[in-house]
Amino acid sequence: MIDRQVVALAVASMSPEGLEAAQMEAVQRRMTVEDVVLEANLSMVQDQLYALRRVAPSLTVIEGGRA
Repeated sequence: MIDRQVVALAVASMSPEGLEAAQMEAVQRRMTVEDVVLEANLSMVQDQLYALRRVAPSLTVIEGGRA
């Protein structure tokens, strides 16, 4: 389980543009900003895990992260 404090720290460190986009999506989808950010990050993790299942596994660097 991902701790909500970690997600809150991620939201707090977002760029103003990224935060605004997350807020707009949260309003449209009737979700919290934290849930929008969590969903996006879990999707990136899932993509990375599927990349490892390929015959020639590879990792890609995600913005602000390490691979």
